[in-house]
Amino acid sequence: SSLSAQTQPSSLAHPSISLPKMSAAPPTAAAAATATATATAVVKAAPKFFATPPFFGHVEALFPPVKNAEQLKQLSLGPLCMMVLAALQLLKRKITGTNASKLWEDTWKFISKAEARDKLGRFVQYAIRAITGSLQYAAPDHPLNVWVPAMKEMQTTLAWARRTMRWGKFMPHVPKLAKAIENGDALEATTCVILITFIIQDHIYWLLKVGALKFQSYTPVQWHRRNLRLITVNHVLNFILCGRTIKRIRDKQAEGDSKYSGSKEAVAKADKEVYDNKKQMFRLVLTFIQMLHVAQIKKMDDWYIGIMGMMSSYLDAAKQWPGN
Repeated sequence: SSLSAQTQPSSLAHPSISLPKMSAAPPTAAAAATATATATAVVKAAPKFFATPPFFGHVEALFPPVKNAEQLKQLSLGPLCMMVLAALQLLKRKITGTNASKLWEDTWKFISKAEARDKLGRFVQYAIRAITGSLQYAAPDHPLNVWVPAMKEMQTTLAWARRTMRWGKFMPHVPKLAKAIENGDALEATTCVILITFIIQDHIYWLLKVGALKFQSYTPVQWHRRNLRLITVNHVLNFILCGRTIKRIRDKQAEGDSKYSGSKEAVAKADKEVYDNKKQMFRLVLTFIQMLHVAQIKKMDDWYIGIMGMMSSYLDAAKQWPGN
């Protein structure tokens, strides 16, 4: 064609010169070439599928390259703990003939409860407060002083973890408030009002801390300390409430109420309720003193405030132990 003649060199376009016809590549060869190109592209693109190698060749891989003995110790820590636990369980099985353990079962049932974890975390918080408070009176070169920053960080982390998991904790107290109002129990209703308000304001403190809310009149810490003063008042009212409960039980016993007198079981039940309320009153005294210090109403020493916090936390946590 004229188009072919225009695009080809003049010597090749001469009518006396003929070019040999090129045979097309077999379909199988073309398919093989395409497959090879595709495979090459996949191989080149494969490393880009993972941000980091999942198994080998990276410090975060399951089997990372070990550069020194210290790294090997760090990598071995988790597996070694697992092996120790497995060995102890096998030893127990050999000695006792069973894998069951009442203490082990009760322990994991205990820590499976949100309330138990909360009180256990509070116990650790106050233990740290007691230790760091005691170290204020220790020599500067005391070996535990190097751990003070880590302990304070743990204390803060536990506080915010507990506060995060307290969302919605006011809910069971709303029906109690309604019942107290229906019964005309002003003291019970007041304690419920203060507790519900305290928990809601504690949620607001969380929102202030993460920056979801901004108050011009209060910093997050100021808001928190003001809220602690509110719960401090509630400790006093609950102390009075426990005293009232004890008096009512004793009055019913004096009147010969069958619920609290007339049989060993009834008397034992009354004595237990009285004992539980006295124990709660002791706890409220401890927490009242703690709140005076933590809310900065009265400055005291961290070491004995920490001990008081450990005692009150133990009393709370003990209620969550299976069977209690």
